[in-house]
Amino acid sequence: MTPWTKVILSLALFSPVIHAKPSWPKPTSGIFNIKNFIFDSGEILNSFNISYQTLGELKVNPKGSHNAVVLLHGTTGSSAQFLVEEFAGALFNPGQPLDANEYFIIMRDAVGHRNSSKPSNTGLHASFPKYQYPDMIRADHLLLTEHFKLNRTRLTLGVSMGGMHTWMMGGEYPGFSDALMPISSSPVEIAGHNRLFRKFITELITIDPAWKGGDYDKQPTAGLGGALMIQLVLLSSPPYWQRAFPTREAMDKYVDDQIIPRLEDFDANDQLYAWNASQTYNPKAGLKNIRVPLTAVNTADDLLNPIELGFLEDGVTNDMTPGYGRAVTIPASNETTGHDSYIMADLWKNELEKLLARSRS
Repeated sequence: MTPWTKVILSLALFSPVIHAKPSWPKPTSGIFNIKNFIFDSGEILNSFNISYQTLGELKVNPKGSHNAVVLLHGTTGSSAQFLVEEFAGALFNPGQPLDANEYFIIMRDAVGHRNSSKPSNTGLHASFPKYQYPDMIRADHLLLTEHFKLNRTRLTLGVSMGGMHTWMMGGEYPGFSDALMPISSSPVEIAGHNRLFRKFITELITIDPAWKGGDYDKQPTAGLGGALMIQLVLLSSPPYWQRAFPTREAMDKYVDDQIIPRLEDFDANDQLYAWNASQTYNPKAGLKNIRVPLTAVNTADDLLNPIELGFLEDGVTNDMTPGYGRAVTIPASNETTGHDSYIMADLWKNELEKLLARSRS
């Protein structure tokens, strides 16, 4: 869930709600500093931070395996997106699939996101390294191996961009996780409609004269606003909005009162870098390396991963080694909200339970 979509969903009639007193344990926050990281572009940061939140305690059994679970968030999202009732309240409490008393749950902020180093919080602005998904998962692997001293994880579960990272992690670091669960993603190069969507977002920002090549003093709200509104439309679903705002007046008032005033809450460079990071994504070659149980889940109303293209089933059936992958498409309903349905864990937690059981045997 992007922060922009989260703003909308948190105000809609049937949306995820952040409770004042969460039912799950309070997370612990931390920072991992990485020295002299070389990006795929050849750019180098002498020092940058990866921020994270954790729940539970790390436990190692006599055979050396861990109870660590890694959760990977979506584009422009953060570790905080998992700490809402519809996700954490369905997964992290006693007896639930990712009970924080049993698992050590790691939720990092990806490179360029939230409290990790990014264009807006380093002072580098448009001079920040132009990171790509491979850079992001290499930094994640360093966090897990060097900071947390893990040689294996129990589960990697990612949503949206994090789902794409999950496919990549499985191929680049085979066997590092006992189980993989990519949600709201496809294991193919980003092209066609999906690339068009991302190209529009980045072009709207960079063609705004107020962007000034990334060295602006004030947010380029014309381009940024257009980019954010495209996200809002493509990451949700038409039935969702029709149910919430069934008249023209209601929809217009909502946009005027709740969307336009919030544009200054976002940073154009952070948005630009995050959406550009998917340019080199193509996990296809690594899918044969995945030899652990994997369950991939999408919803039928996801406009970014349309079921008509068959990417999910094709990747699992034809590109993965037979016997490891499972593709699941959840039918559209009043409970789904398009691409961002992944935050509603009740939709897919039964598949998570099956995956954990399958990878345990």
